[in-house]
Amino acid sequence: MKVYKNYFLDLDGVVYRGNDLLPGARAFIDWVESSGRQYLYLSNNSMSTPAEVAERLKRLGMPAPLERVITAGSAAARYLGHTYPGARTYVLGLPPLAKMVAEAGLCVLSDAEGPQAEVVLVGLDRSLTYARLSVAVQAVLNGAAFVTVNRDPLLPVEGKLEPGAGAVVAAVQASTGIAPYMVGKPEPGIIQEALAMIGAKPEETAMIGDGLTLDIPAGHRAGTATILLLSGITSKEEVAGAAIQPDAIYPDIAALLADARSQAE
Repeated sequence: MKVYKNYFLDLDGVVYRGNDLLPGARAFIDWVESSGRQYLYLSNNSMSTPAEVAERLKRLGMPAPLERVITAGSAAARYLGHTYPGARTYVLGLPPLAKMVAEAGLCVLSDAEGPQAEVVLVGLDRSLTYARLSVAVQAVLNGAAFVTVNRDPLLPVEGKLEPGAGAVVAAVQASTGIAPYMVGKPEPGIIQEALAMIGAKPEETAMIGDGLTLDIPAGHRAGTATILLLSGITSKEEVAGAAIQPDAIYPDIAALLADARSQAE
């Protein structure tokens, strides 16, 4: 495997599994830092802020400067900030998402102002009501740009599955007949924003993930190398039949580190 200048790491199944840090994760980041390379943690999460993700990583014993974390929510806010600077935006999502959008310089509208929005951003919304859904639908029908953080249909929560952001997106799309622009994986938007954050080139960057349907397609579409770890949701048997193949496969991040060290010597 080629050694890269930049590494983007998915979290669950790569760095940790549930509340357990995976073997080799801390050592991999230590190697990246000591060898003068760059890294970012990439999460498809639309609920948590980068600060909340960084705090969780620190509790697990990982180096996690805030500037090394990007979530699908923060990537969506960054995308809106440079694509629709200062736009009047209606957020169908949780308060942290609205806060990130405001911090990106956009004008976040109330429910009463929502139908006049220039942009509608949809994420996971546990306070969703028919009235708020109607505001988003009306804004999109009025010509607002329709953007979503991700389209995850289900969200694992404490041993059960709850509707994810994709369920909210599907409702808006069904009502308007308009498909959204998606920032999160498997689309390349989050990786493109990550590249811009650190001034990295796609050909010098590797996306490390455990998901054949999210991480690997996102990396391919963004033009980065892709590394699949079998320490999460994907089995070796599933790889053979996948339409999009990773550039390299390892059992876990410890095995990746061992190979990277040998290649760099």
